[in-house]
Amino acid sequence: MKRPGRSPGLFLWAYQEVLSGCSEPKAGLILESFQCGGVKRSISTISAILNLPQQGIVMSRENSDGRIYAFGYSPAAIGLMGSRTAAVNAGFLLPRLTSGMSVLDVGCGPGSITVGLAEAIAPGEAVGVDIEASQIEIAREKAAKLGLGNCRFETASVLALPFPNDVFDVVYGHTILMQFSDVGPVLEEVKRVLKPGGLAAFREIDFGASLYGPADVAMKTVMSTLQRSVRENDGYPDIGRDLPALFAGVGLNVLSARPVYAYSPNAEARAGMYRAMSGLWTQADFVNEAVGKGWITEDERASVARRLEMEAKDPGGLSGTTYVEVIGQMPA
Repeated sequence: MKRPGRSPGLFLWAYQEVLSGCSEPKAGLILESFQCGGVKRSISTISAILNLPQQGIVMSRENSDGRIYAFGYSPAAIGLMGSRTAAVNAGFLLPRLTSGMSVLDVGCGPGSITVGLAEAIAPGEAVGVDIEASQIEIAREKAAKLGLGNCRFETASVLALPFPNDVFDVVYGHTILMQFSDVGPVLEEVKRVLKPGGLAAFREIDFGASLYGPADVAMKTVMSTLQRSVRENDGYPDIGRDLPALFAGVGLNVLSARPVYAYSPNAEARAGMYRAMSGLWTQADFVNEAVGKGWITEDERASVARRLEMEAKDPGGLSGTTYVEVIGQMPA
C-alpha cells in the first residue's frame, strides 16, 4: 500500500482545473486577483469572490497535526482550493448520488465541493472534515452564507475519523490520498465509516502522466521543484495510475476508473493559468523550501517568474494535467 520506489509526480491540482471546461466566471476573477496589489488586497479579493472570511487564511504550510502540506495555505493556494466545485471536481460521482444519502468529504479544505455535494443529496447530510482548523472555519462560513442546513464541518484527520462504523453512504476525496506515501491506513479508515454497499469516490492526480512542453519551458522547472518538495515530504503524487489497484487491494470493488485531462483550451485560459502560476510561484512555501535548501537560487526563482509571464503569451506551449477518478464499492 506504499508508494512505489519511483520518482513521484507533482502536487499541483488547481490551475488548469479552474480554467479548463469551467464556465463559472469566478475562476478568471480569482486568478486575476493574485496579480492585484499586495497580499492583503489579494486576500480581500479572494474572500469577496468566494464568500470566504478574511480571518482564517493562514500562510503556514504545516497542518494542525504537524504534517507538512507542500501546497501550503498562501492566499493563492486558498483561492484556488476555494474555486473547486462539485460539478467539475466531483462530476464523476454526482450521477450516483440520490436524495437522502449521507456523504463524507475527507480533506474538504474550504468546503467548496462539500456544499455542492450537500445540495445534490438534500435533505441528506454532507459532512466535511479537514485537519486544518482554519479551512474548517472558512467552510462553515460558506455553508452558513448559502443557508445549507444539511452541511456541517469538523476538524479531523482522515487517519482518525470521529465517526462510528458503517455510517456513510459515500466517502469522497479530492487530491487527499496523494499526501500519504502509505495510503493503506487511510483507505481502511474510509472503509470503516462506510455502510455495507457504500461508495468510496476519489479523484487523484498523476503528474507523471501529464504533458508539458516544449521541454525547456519554465513550467517544467516549477513542476520539478514541486515534485522534489512532495517527494521529501512523504507524499504520493503519482497515485492516480495506482488508484484502482489500491482500491482493489483493500477489498473495494472497483465500479469505474478513468483518467481525465485538465488543460487550458484557449489563449485566454492559458494566459490566466500562467498568471496564476506566476503568482503562486512568488508566494508558495515549496519555492521557499527550494531556495532555503539550495535546490534553486534566488536568481533562478526570479527568472522562472519572468519566463512564466512570457510563456503565457506563447501559443506553442502545452500544459495538460492528468487526474484519475475512481469509484469503489464496499461489499454488501
